[in-house]
Amino acid sequence: MWRRTTRLCISAVLFCFLPWASAFAQLQGHFSLQKGQYEVGEAVYLQFDLTNVGNEPVHLIRGDRYFSCGGYRIGVSSGPPLSHSNCDREFAGSCLAGEQVVAPGETIHERLLLNYQHPMAKPASYDIHAAFVASYGPNREELSDTLRVAQDFQIQLTDGTAETLTSAFEPFLADLASQDEERQREAARVIGSLAPASLEDTILSMMGSASSRPFALLGLRRLDTVRSRAALADVVEGTAGYSYEKEQAINYLSEMGDRKYFPLLLSVARQQPPNQARDYVLAAARLGGQGALPFIDSLLEDSDPFSRANGVMALSETGTRRAVPILIETLKSKEPDLGTLASIGLTALTHRSPFADGKIYSDSPSVQYQDWSRWWFLHGRQASVYGPLQCGEIEPLN
Repeated sequence: MWRRTTRLCISAVLFCFLPWASAFAQLQGHFSLQKGQYEVGEAVYLQFDLTNVGNEPVHLIRGDRYFSCGGYRIGVSSGPPLSHSNCDREFAGSCLAGEQVVAPGETIHERLLLNYQHPMAKPASYDIHAAFVASYGPNREELSDTLRVAQDFQIQLTDGTAETLTSAFEPFLADLASQDEERQREAARVIGSLAPASLEDTILSMMGSASSRPFALLGLRRLDTVRSRAALADVVEGTAGYSYEKEQAINYLSEMGDRKYFPLLLSVARQQPPNQARDYVLAAARLGGQGALPFIDSLLEDSDPFSRANGVMALSETGTRRAVPILIETLKSKEPDLGTLASIGLTALTHRSPFADGKIYSDSPSVQYQDWSRWWFLHGRQASVYGPLQCGEIEPLN
């Protein structure tokens, strides 16, 4: 077991490799960027090279590189990070993992599109922290060694021109027709994540292919035009039962803010069994805002515990001042889970927390009731209330 540390800074292209380490010499990894300056709208790819420098095959169990089971942890930020952000939350998920064998002397090359999962839509300097962690060994039953690689970069995004971006998309437009499904999917990923409004027809055409449809939905959300919203509504209305595409279309519509589609999302939410309705209820609340409160009130009074929980969670999604006192009263609920959900919702709505000042409370949310009531009495009229898509610093409740 040994470590190698490398430092290389290249000021001319505005990025820097900070110290990184690879574990056992049998397997080594290295991140790289093609350049240090890009135009807004241009695909920014981070490359990772994984090399077996030993004399025996190496086995890894990992999944899709864009999911946590792929081994990557990528952070992208512009400006100083918030110390206590309401958006610092992890979402549970899973993906299929398979066996990967790296032969002696073999190097596996993977690319990750950074502006697929990270917002990079404004001219700015962006800090990138890239990490890869994977267990490996001589066979799939004996993954006894761990590879850890971490590198930091800084890149600059500048304003682009229509001519240069049109040229940049030509290879991806050609790959949409590729017989290679992976190339087709990657082209769809880039187009859905970055394509300008001039390619709206292309994005709509991507709905006709199973491999490109998820990225077409993303592209429609990002364009946020009359046609794109109508196309997403067609997916919701034209899909019976559950499908991933329908769920994504509902979420995207809820984020786009066109209240024209609130009745549609409300109708879908009402049709779901209480134990399966959470995400649909939250989407309806997010789009409906204050208009969703009568529906939420009916859930809070429902005899089903799932409906009541859905109602409490939906209150903070409305982004309305009227939801705050309801959540404060819910802290006293005899159902502990509802009190906990109310505490989380209050922080989401107000960007305040009794825990941000170092206080220690018992497990019972009712202990927080007096502090929240006092704060709301003193500051409720002028306090800011935030929507579910507004990130910000969490401040102490005082």
